[in-house]
Amino acid sequence: MHQKKKLKYDEKDPKSIYEYAKKLIGQSLRDTTSAPDLHKDSHAKTVKGKFGQYLEKYYFEFENNSESRPDFEKIGLELKSNPLKKLRDGKIVAKERIILNIIDYVKIIEEDWEGSHFLSKNQFILFVMYLYEKDKNFLDFLIKYVQSWKIEGKDREIIKQDWEKIVKKIKDGKAHELSEGDTFYLGACRKGWKEGLRKQPNSNIGAPQRAFSFKQKYVNAILTRIKDAEVAIKDISEIEEEGFEGSILNKFNPFKRLEVKEIEEKLNIKLNLKSKNYYATLARRMLGVSKKKIVEFEKADVTMKIIRLRHNELPKESMSFPYFKYKDVAMQDWEESEFHSQLEKKFFLVIYKMNKDETKVRFQKAFFWNIPYEDLQEAKKVWIETKKRINDKNSENLPKKSENKVSHVRPHAKDKSDTDETPYEGEKIKKGFWLNNTYLKEQIDKNGY
Repeated sequence: MHQKKKLKYDEKDPKSIYEYAKKLIGQSLRDTTSAPDLHKDSHAKTVKGKFGQYLEKYYFEFENNSESRPDFEKIGLELKSNPLKKLRDGKIVAKERIILNIIDYVKIIEEDWEGSHFLSKNQFILFVMYLYEKDKNFLDFLIKYVQSWKIEGKDREIIKQDWEKIVKKIKDGKAHELSEGDTFYLGACRKGWKEGLRKQPNSNIGAPQRAFSFKQKYVNAILTRIKDAEVAIKDISEIEEEGFEGSILNKFNPFKRLEVKEIEEKLNIKLNLKSKNYYATLARRMLGVSKKKIVEFEKADVTMKIIRLRHNELPKESMSFPYFKYKDVAMQDWEESEFHSQLEKKFFLVIYKMNKDETKVRFQKAFFWNIPYEDLQEAKKVWIETKKRINDKNSENLPKKSENKVSHVRPHAKDKSDTDETPYEGEKIKKGFWLNNTYLKEQIDKNGY
């Protein structure tokens, strides 16, 4: 009779598993296992996912199981490995989001949160984080962090609301419109975007395959405490009663239509009106925080944007995004482009309105926003046309504001000498994608109150 191999940890004891996992810190899979080196000369992309498979098989000594059950099934503990990267300043952060389970569009609409497949598989996780170095064999990646973690407290309530928002969109026959910008901590990310479309309930439109994921900034928050940041929501009851968005927006209600100096008086503060960051600082003070970083926004990768309206309600400026690299646009697909990634995020827009001679400014409203699906398709057209013109050696003539209702391209440089290399035309002034101010006006009119 075949006897089951004795493990080096107690699979029924979370503490035993965690203590065994911690022995990995500061070492590699080559140091700690007898794993065969079958991928010695393989490119990093071709062995993506192998680290996790080898970690399971050769360190914890179990075969990759069915996706429906946690890895350590007897205690409901899921094992997740994820790469880290080192920034120029030496700081180590998550390289990417953490992919959880694939979303089954058909089955999920029959679930509720407490009985969901997602929660049963992911509410208790053991994270093993390794430093990714592209020139190294994955067996030699240095393991930096080991941490056990549970979905609990305020985060659990926000993740629950994220899950419910994703499920509602699927129930409404809009799985094809899902976006990571829909939610805060838990995302519905594209998984295998080159694969075919999948069937969804309540719609004949095929939807790209998506998986639940923890956003990259949220992964960083799991790893380390966010430094120099302040919590906006002090009590979980606020989220339970008003929802995450509502609990944030309610804090701005007392200040609507007030001039900025009236807001300062109401808050009993004195700010420098000439400061470049004056309006963003004032927005944070209305929210009840004094530090630049807001914990909940950092975790959710929410970008705060200040928009000032002229007296005719038209935003004073279009919204800029970081400059792009011509060679990247020329070679990438839309789904892997920086612009697509930037537009899939959640924004927090704070709107101020100036009088006719711009001597007085009032706080108008604030709201969370992510680009609607149909407008994302318009921005995609601009990106595709930009790629085409760069490859046609026409990078001087990229899409103008008049060519698309949503987006355009224009210079994004300090001066004429601030350039970037094109694939075929030498150095050209840096440019970036922008959202048209006329488009922003439409979105502002539609959102908030």
